[in-house]
Amino acid sequence: MGKMNSFQGSLASGILKVFSAFVCALPPGAALFLGRRIGDMARAAGPRQRRLVMAHLKTAFGRTHSLAERRAIMRGFYRCYGQSIIELARLPLIARHGYASCVDVKGREHVDAAMKKGKGCIFLSIHAGNWELSNMVGSMAGYPYNMVANELNNINKVAEFINSLRRSGGCRIIHPGIGGREIIRRLFKNEIVTLVADQGGSDGVMVPFFGRQAAMSTGAVRIALKYDVPVILVNIHRTGGGRHHLTAVPFELKSTGNTDNDIQENLRRMMHQYEVWVSENPQEYVWFYKTWKYDKSATVLILDDGRVGHLRQSQAAARAYAEAAFEKGLMVFTETVTVGFRNQGMAKLFPWAFVYGGRWLGALERYVTPSTARALSRIRPDVVISSGTRNAAVNAWVARDNGARSVAILRPGIVPLKAFSLVVLPQHDLQGGTPALNVVVTKGAPNLMDKAYLEDNIKALTLRYQHLRQNVRPKIAVLIGGNTKGVVMSEHDMKIVLHQLKSAAEEFGFDVLVTTSRRTPPLVEQAVIRAFKDYARTALLIIANKANVPEAVGGMLGLADLVVVSGESISMISEASTSGKKTVVFSVGASRDGKYARFCARLAEQGHIIFAAPSGVAAAIDTVLRNKIVTKPIHDSTLLKDAMRRLIR
Repeated sequence: MGKMNSFQGSLASGILKVFSAFVCALPPGAALFLGRRIGDMARAAGPRQRRLVMAHLKTAFGRTHSLAERRAIMRGFYRCYGQSIIELARLPLIARHGYASCVDVKGREHVDAAMKKGKGCIFLSIHAGNWELSNMVGSMAGYPYNMVANELNNINKVAEFINSLRRSGGCRIIHPGIGGREIIRRLFKNEIVTLVADQGGSDGVMVPFFGRQAAMSTGAVRIALKYDVPVILVNIHRTGGGRHHLTAVPFELKSTGNTDNDIQENLRRMMHQYEVWVSENPQEYVWFYKTWKYDKSATVLILDDGRVGHLRQSQAAARAYAEAAFEKGLMVFTETVTVGFRNQGMAKLFPWAFVYGGRWLGALERYVTPSTARALSRIRPDVVISSGTRNAAVNAWVARDNGARSVAILRPGIVPLKAFSLVVLPQHDLQGGTPALNVVVTKGAPNLMDKAYLEDNIKALTLRYQHLRQNVRPKIAVLIGGNTKGVVMSEHDMKIVLHQLKSAAEEFGFDVLVTTSRRTPPLVEQAVIRAFKDYARTALLIIANKANVPEAVGGMLGLADLVVVSGESISMISEASTSGKKTVVFSVGASRDGKYARFCARLAEQGHIIFAAPSGVAAAIDTVLRNKIVTKPIHDSTLLKDAMRRLIR
């Protein structure tokens, strides 16, 4: 909120005074009905805040409450908050009638016992229920009562009026700017001071709250430990019919002499109790408050479209984010959800509905399968990553819905680039001139290939196929893709390639490691099997549609001295070059001028691969093995990691 001038402050204050007088004149039931409608209007009018509330509810209850239950909590929260606004305006009327007219109190005897010690008492609460009423109960309990409230110095006239409402029941205001000395002075005079725990900010201590670390204020515990001041935990919630129930529970502080550890442990125990209370009445916590803002963990959600290459690209981006986050002291957890649409029509419709549908878009669960909707509804991500066009719109939708950052790899179809926090485009995918600020241009597709990854995959592959441990002869790894959009793999071309591979293996004394992909056409698979199943130099043959070997590509790249890759697989070409191995790529399909050919031609120009026609594979292998041309690896990982640093908040 911008700073108000004198006239604006006076006008706003006057409106609030009229509003307060109006709601005080209404019968209680009518006033609270108005409050619920105010809450409904606030929910309808604030989509960004509504999404924030739902995101926080997902953090707290994503794994224990269904989406429908969380939506019901959200509706209840807005209505409770609207009623609290009304009750704040009616505080002078409630003060005249006494708090017993609307609040039932349990635990008054604990307050009396604490005050008899003569050291004052700290009431500790969180932003749950109508804390304005809880302050009134405290101020009308027969003891001098003080509340600590932030000074709204940008709206002085409004702040003065709100504080006058609070004082109507006898409460005195302490502003944090005055400092802790005023709080201590009031306690030494045997007065009650109320503080909130869930407002730690950047200086707070991190303790668990609904499964994630939240910054909690240390002031109450620090003062109580130092001066042996009794602490009362206070909770207030609605019981229906305009009534509330306030519970006051004494809290026994644990003190070992280690101040930092004692503060941490006592806050942890306190927040566990508040977590129980919030769970009992979840609609009464102020869910738009950024409770987990300073959490030192982050969740990355990968949206899997079922294509192994795209999944590896997303995993590489997630790893880069985790490494960048680790530098900032953050711990990253990665979740993967395979996105299934109800049918192909819904898969094609959703991007158009997202881009052009506006408010007619509807909920994501209309388009995806129930299992996908359930999985997505349980995870509160900080970063959402997807590769390719199929899940691009889902990525943007989920990120917006959770207030998360979004990363799209490859061009995201009709979804505009500006819909994402970061877009990773291999150079062949870049269109136009200078890329947008949220675009990072790489030479290849992101991938996981580094020394540690290769070593891990070698171990896994040789454990699965133990005969590879004794095979120390030089090797050629052959990675065969298959049909993809705009490209049909030719059986005739593949027979030419396979024949030349065998000739090169004989000439140079190499063994052969071969894997197909799930996209490989059946006729090509049969040609590969006929060529290599009983071939004496075949060290390993994996047909992906018959055997799922996750470590196949990484293990083969790690073991190989030379790699031969089909030219339609951007992922495998990028992996092969990044692995540091000599790389030959052969063209695939009738068209030699499509995006895959442009991708390969560009890498060949830059010296990362040798790009050959099917009939030129043997010559390309000869050129590489005789060191006539030395290919150099792609180094995109540093570039990707630098881009990910920009996403860390």
